[in-house]
Amino acid sequence: MKVTFISGTLPGALLLVVAACSSAAAPAASSCPAGGGAPEEGDGAPLTEFIAYESSFDCFHSWSNTAPATSDNDAGDGLHGVGPLQVYWNQSPPHGSTSFPVGTIIVKETEEADVTKRIVFAMVKRGGGFNAPPGANGWEWFSLQNNSDGSVQILWQGLVAPPGQTYADQAIGDCNGCHTLTASNDDVWDSALQLSNF
Repeated sequence: MKVTFISGTLPGALLLVVAACSSAAAPAASSCPAGGGAPEEGDGAPLTEFIAYESSFDCFHSWSNTAPATSDNDAGDGLHGVGPLQVYWNQSPPHGSTSFPVGTIIVKETEEADVTKRIVFAMVKRGGGFNAPPGANGWEWFSLQNNSDGSVQILWQGLVAPPGQTYADQAIGDCNGCHTLTASNDDVWDSALQLSNF
C-alpha cells in the first residue's frame, strides 16, 4: 500500500489517504507520446477542478513545453535543488491570459544523469477553491520521485509538506510563502512561464 498525505483546508490539518498501489507498471519513458495535453471535462469544456494522480505526471520528460528553469527575481537559494534545473509544463495558457488554466501541471527537476536521484517538485492548478488566498490561489504542491521504469511516485502533496517531511531536505517553511510573492504572474516564478510570454 502507498500512503499519500494531502493537506486539508484548515491550516495544519492533514488528511491521510491510503490507496492501494496499481499492479500494472507505468509505461517506460521511451513509450511516451509527445506533448502533455490539456485535461478537459468529458464534454470538452474547460475544467473547474483537477485532481492530479501519479499517472498525471507520467511522461513529463516528453512534454513539448520545456526550458531551463530560471527566474530573474528568484533568490537562487537552491530550494529546488543545487545546480541547473529544467522546467516542464503540460499546457501553455491561451494568449492574453491573466492566470494558468485549471489542469496546468508544472514540474521542476534537477539534472543528475540518474533520473532516480533527481529532486523533483511540481505545482498543479487544481482550482475549485483549493489553496485560496492568502495561499497561492488554486495551486497544489507536490514532491515527486522518478522511478527507473519511467513512472513517477508522489512523495507528498497538498498545501504544505506533511509533518516529518522537509522541503528539498531543508526545513524552511512552505511553498506558499515564496510563490505568493509572484501573485501578478499567478504565483509562478519561472522566467519561461511568465504569462506575458504566451
